[in-house]
Amino acid sequence: MIRWNTCMVHAFVASAIVASPLLAQKQDKATAQGATCSIKTDKPDELKSAMNAVTIAQLGGRPEDVQKKLKGAVTSLTSNPGKFKDNQAGHDYVLGQTLLRFAAQFPDSATVNKGSIGYVDGKDQRVDLFLAADTLFTNVEKSNPDCAADIASFRSEAMRPLAIHLSALINTDSVPTQEAVLKRLVEIDSKSALSLYFQGMVAQRKKDPATAADFFTRGAALMPAEVGSDSNLKAALELGAAQMTRVASSGKTGEEKKAGMLKAADLYKKFLADFPKSTSAPDAQAGLAAALSASGDAASVSGLWDQMLANPAGYSDAQLYDAGTQAFTMNQPAAATKLMDAARKKNDWLRPGLYNAANVYWKGGDFDRMLETSKKLTLIDPNNPDEYQLLALAYQGKSKATKDPKIVKAYNDSLNVAFAASEKVKAKVTFESFATGSGKTALKGAIENIGTVPTKGTLKLQFVNLSGAPVATQNVDFSLAPKEKMPFALTAAGEGIIGYRYDPIP
Repeated sequence: MIRWNTCMVHAFVASAIVASPLLAQKQDKATAQGATCSIKTDKPDELKSAMNAVTIAQLGGRPEDVQKKLKGAVTSLTSNPGKFKDNQAGHDYVLGQTLLRFAAQFPDSATVNKGSIGYVDGKDQRVDLFLAADTLFTNVEKSNPDCAADIASFRSEAMRPLAIHLSALINTDSVPTQEAVLKRLVEIDSKSALSLYFQGMVAQRKKDPATAADFFTRGAALMPAEVGSDSNLKAALELGAAQMTRVASSGKTGEEKKAGMLKAADLYKKFLADFPKSTSAPDAQAGLAAALSASGDAASVSGLWDQMLANPAGYSDAQLYDAGTQAFTMNQPAAATKLMDAARKKNDWLRPGLYNAANVYWKGGDFDRMLETSKKLTLIDPNNPDEYQLLALAYQGKSKATKDPKIVKAYNDSLNVAFAASEKVKAKVTFESFATGSGKTALKGAIENIGTVPTKGTLKLQFVNLSGAPVATQNVDFSLAPKEKMPFALTAAGEGIIGYRYDPIP
């Protein structure tokens, strides 16, 4: 009955695109410290004019004005190609920028008629602005390597709108739709950390963990050393590399599996060292234990648990609950019990953790703590039959542990009451995710009519602090046909929220 999903690879890391400005800032900082592009953009006059037009267009304004400036720049750069033979790199450098800025004016398709954007030759021909800019920039990178950082910045800026779009698609749309947007992004830049991150994400959605692991690993290696713990992109790449390496290795056998799992363990350790306070640290900690366990290194896993028990204050409630669950799945009941006890001292309102703790106590034959925990679960989550089944099993265990007929009867009566309560639930409530941070809390779940007749009512939910006092409340009205299920997503503002509970739904 135990549930444990923290080692699954989640698409939450799609939020890493917000880090792209940070990467650009680091590149700008490096440029300011001495890396300068040697290309001249003031000769001939046509090149200077085009550069001025692009600079003005960069400042923004009405779309028609921006397009007019960019079109004039393209015309200046394509009217007489022979004039740029002494500064071909300057020509390619400025035209590449112009085409990327023009592409931003056409969000649906970057393939246009050449004449519509100012080309003098081949006006009726079609041109893919991204591919054309990539060819121009590649030529410049070869002839003027000192301009690579500048060009990387241009590519990053052009990728950002597509990255934001693709990030929104990762969790919601089909893989073919994602691949269509990814294709355009890769045309701009196939080798940057941001590009490799999204290539990895789409590979993950295509259920190709080995390819995803390669993309994430390569992307993480490209992140500048000076990019620190403020980089969501670096964190996403490092965690993605670890998760996908472990998933890819899980299908292997023998020494190949062992080597893969040890590599995943090293990647988890690097992530935890670089981002010890990340909200994904519990996932990484659990993944590390799973990788070490799968590699056969039981001693290292046990060592991790010993560290946590020696200093539980240094770990979050979720990390302790996850470690207890990991110990349970590895058939280490004594360690599992100790870790669950430590987790409950830190937070006795985290519903998924309590559920797993009750199962640990059950398998360990500790029916006193199983009964206590199961009662707490029915208080927190009264419209879930699973909680009453755990409660019934706890009473059953207590009944078998005594020979006093009166006590046996009392426990059996309570057992029957718990089973009856389970059968009475018609509107079943389940929870998918719970996240806190920066004074805001998000909770996702669903209400399902498991009965045979329509039902309606209100889910009255309280977000609670460590003492169980409500910090915020939310209501969800529902009206469901038989077997119908309705998802919900709630947010609450307030400091100190560590869990939730709701009133029983008749």
